[in-house]
Amino acid sequence: MGHVASGITVLCVDDEPSYADLIATHLERNDEAIDATGVTSATDGLSYLDAHDVDCIVSDYDMPGIDGLEFLEAVRARDPDMPFLLFTSQGSESLASEAVTAGVTDYIQKVQGSQQYAVLAQRIRNTVERVRAKATADTAQERTKRILDATSDAALISVADTVVYANPAAMEFFGAADSGDLCGRPLTDLVEPTTDGGTETVERVVENGQTAGQVSRTIRTLAGNSVQASVTACDVTWDGEDGTVSVISDRGDTDEREQRLEALHEATRQLMAAEVHNEVAGIGVNAAAEIIGLDANAVHLLNDDGELEPVAATASARELVGDIPTFGPGDSIAWRVYERGEATAVPDVRLEEDVQNPETPIRSELYLPLGEHGILIAASTTVDAFDEADIVAGRVLAANMEAALAAVERDRQLRDREQELSTQNDRLEQFATVVSHDLRNPLNVAIGRLGALKEECDDDSNMAAIEQALERMQALIDDLLLLARTGDDITEMETVALATAVEDCWEVVDTGDATLVVDTDRKIQADMTRLKQLLENLIRNAVEHSATDSRIQSGGTDKHDIPGVTVTISEIPGGFAVSDDGPGIPEADREAVFESGYSTTTDGTGFGLSIISQIAAAHGWTVTLTESESGGARFEFTGVDVASAE
Repeated sequence: MGHVASGITVLCVDDEPSYADLIATHLERNDEAIDATGVTSATDGLSYLDAHDVDCIVSDYDMPGIDGLEFLEAVRARDPDMPFLLFTSQGSESLASEAVTAGVTDYIQKVQGSQQYAVLAQRIRNTVERVRAKATADTAQERTKRILDATSDAALISVADTVVYANPAAMEFFGAADSGDLCGRPLTDLVEPTTDGGTETVERVVENGQTAGQVSRTIRTLAGNSVQASVTACDVTWDGEDGTVSVISDRGDTDEREQRLEALHEATRQLMAAEVHNEVAGIGVNAAAEIIGLDANAVHLLNDDGELEPVAATASARELVGDIPTFGPGDSIAWRVYERGEATAVPDVRLEEDVQNPETPIRSELYLPLGEHGILIAASTTVDAFDEADIVAGRVLAANMEAALAAVERDRQLRDREQELSTQNDRLEQFATVVSHDLRNPLNVAIGRLGALKEECDDDSNMAAIEQALERMQALIDDLLLLARTGDDITEMETVALATAVEDCWEVVDTGDATLVVDTDRKIQADMTRLKQLLENLIRNAVEHSATDSRIQSGGTDKHDIPGVTVTISEIPGGFAVSDDGPGIPEADREAVFESGYSTTTDGTGFGLSIISQIAAAHGWTVTLTESESGGARFEFTGVDVASAE
C-alpha cells in the first residue's frame, strides 16, 4: 500500500551548479517539509528520476543539450501528472505561452532577492497538495465503485439528476443490457419522486442535508413495469462533482437492513466525534461486533516503532487468542494486507505461508485496512466464515474509521501547531516587554537629559552626534518591537485605496522637505495596518537614506537642512511601485538589503527593509528592488490582489 508522506521531494535542475544547489537550499529553508536535490542537466535529472521518487520538478529553461521544455516532454512521457515548474531568467510572453502549451504546471521568472524562493516554495506546496488531493479523490471514487460493484443491491450514482454510474445489480434490476442503457437517463425516469402528495426527489432530499434512509419509492424498469422498493441515498463526489448514490432494494429485508443501516450511521456519528485514536478504535470494534456481526475482532494501529500494535479488542477476540499480538513489517498476513491496502477475507489462515501462528485456533479471518493508520482484523474458528456481505459492510465501517482517524490526526497536529504558536507568541511578547521597558525607559531618560543639556550649553557637533545616536537607538527599538509583535500575521483583508493609505502614512512620518507624488487611483486587497507599516518604512527609508547620502557629500549633520527627496507611488501590472529620486541602492547590495540587520547607511537600523519583505510575503506578494528612472530606489510589489474597478 502506498502511504502519502507529509514531506515534499523536489528535484532542482539548472546548468549552473552553484545555482541548482542554491535553489535547493533556499527551498528547504522556506518550507521545512521540502527535501530538495539539485542537478546540473536534464540528462542528470532523468537519471535521478530513474532511481528516486520525486513529488515536483523545478527546472531552468536555457540549458545546453536538452532545454527545459524538452526536459518537460521527457518527464511527461514518464509521468503525465508530475508537477513541473519552469523557473527561468529567460522570461518572455512567447516563452511563457510555449511553456503553457507544452503542459508546464507553473511558469516563474527569476528575479533578484531571496524572497523569490519563498514564493517558489509556496507554489510548489500548492501544486503538490492539489495533485495529492486529486489522487486521493480518484482513489476514493475507485473504492466506492468497487464497493458498489460488489453489492447485491441495485445502485445508481447521479449528478444533476442524470445517471452517471450503474452497478451490475442495477442492470439486472432494471433489465438493462449494459450500463449504457441506464447512464445518461434522468434519475427521475427510474426513481419516481414521493407519491404522497410531495414532489421531492431523492437528490433534493440529499441536497437539503438529509439522508433518505430507506424511503419507499416507485421504481420504473426499462420494460415499463413499476416496482415498489426501498431507496437509501447519500451524497458522493463523482468526477469532482457533487452527486448522489441511490441504493435500491426489495422490501423483503427492509426492517433488518434499516436497523443495521441506522446503527452504522450512529456509529459513524460517534466515530467523527471521537477525539483520540484509541476512542476511534474502541467504537470501531464495538460497531464491527454489534452491527456487522464480527464478534471476535481487534484494531491494530501503527505505532512510533512502525509496528501494528493492538489498541482495542472485543472480549471474544481475547478469549480466542489470549494476548493480542503486535505485527512487525513483513512477518504476517496482517502486515501483507495492510501494505496492499485492500480488504481481504482469508478462508483458512493455516494454509497461508505467512501465518504468524500455525497452531492458532483461528481458521478464517477478515482483514480491513484503515488506510495508513492501521488495520481491523475479525476472526472465526470456522473455515470460510466471512461472505461478500461481511466484506462490503466491513469496507464501509473501515472507510468511516479511516476518515475518523485522519480527522483525529489533523486535530492533533492543529492543536500542536496552535500550542507551538502560542508558546512562540508568549516568548515574543516577553521579549517585546523587556525591550520596551528595560531599553526604552533609560533611552527616554537619556533623550530628556540631552534636551536639558542643549538648553544649558551651546549646541555643537558632539551633541548633534549624541542626538543622532539616540534617535537611531529609538528607531531600532521601534523596529524590533514591530517585528516581534506582528511577525507574519495578516489579520483582516479589506479593499484599500493606495492613494489614501500613502497620504495617511506621509502625515505620520518625519519627511522634512521631501515631496510625495501619487500617480495611482488603484485599490487593492490588503491588511490595512500591515500595508501602512510597509508604506511608512518605505517613506522613512527614502527620506533617511537620501538625507544620509546628502550629509556625507555636503559634510553636514542635520538631516532637516538637506534638500528633500521626491517619493512616488504608482501602479504597475499586477501591483504597485514606490520609487524615489535619491542616491539609490547599488545593484550588488540589492539582494542583501532585505535581510535583518543589513543597512546601507551607518545610522540605519537594518530592519526597515526586512519588515517590508516580511509584510509583502505575508500578503503573498513578491517584492523586487530595482533602479528608478532618476537613479534612485524603486520597490515593485507584484502578485497583488487588485480590486475590480467599480
